[in-house]
Amino acid sequence: MQYLLFIPASILISRLLVRPLRRLSYVDEPLFYDDMEFMLSFMLSVSFILSLSLGKNLLSKILMIVFLFCLCCITYTDAQAGYIYDRFHIIILFVGIILSICDLSDDQLININYLEQRLFGCMLGGGFLELMNSLSIIILKKEGIGGGDVKLCFVCGLVLGFSGMTYGFILTFLPAALYTIISKGIRGQEISLGPFLCVSIAAVYCIGRV
Repeated sequence: MQYLLFIPASILISRLLVRPLRRLSYVDEPLFYDDMEFMLSFMLSVSFILSLSLGKNLLSKILMIVFLFCLCCITYTDAQAGYIYDRFHIIILFVGIILSICDLSDDQLININYLEQRLFGCMLGGGFLELMNSLSIIILKKEGIGGGDVKLCFVCGLVLGFSGMTYGFILTFLPAALYTIISKGIRGQEISLGPFLCVSIAAVYCIGRV
């Protein structure tokens, strides 16, 4: 019941965030027809509630809030303007580094395994999308995936690890492909992959904390 108190708080915060985020993502013709303030409020509400209920200690709660907050901002700006800002990549990178440090334990073998999983997650996240983008340039003669998406998956791979990033991709591409087909048929324009990545990555991250 107490978590309901975070809903009006997150709505208030989102109202304060809409203006600076709108300035970041300002375009003459946004990809969506409104500023999606309700969507941002809803995502922040869910992020606060999940972070405070799933976090095991104060540090994990803070890191989860910061990580999910960045994903919310990326979803908003990428959906509005089709652009992901590097400031969010840098913050997520620091979250991944802190999580890697927190993985340290007395067992050196466990330390190495955790570090390997996170580094392989980076390689999978950035490398897989970069490979897809290169194939798109070779076959279709145009970029299929933006550099912001590649960097997003690279830094999120450090947070999720190899297996988490694999599940994130699985959860991303099927709905993204279906939406692309429907969107092109109705509106005849490209869509942003970032929101699909953010939702999937957030889902995998939260499920891993249950």
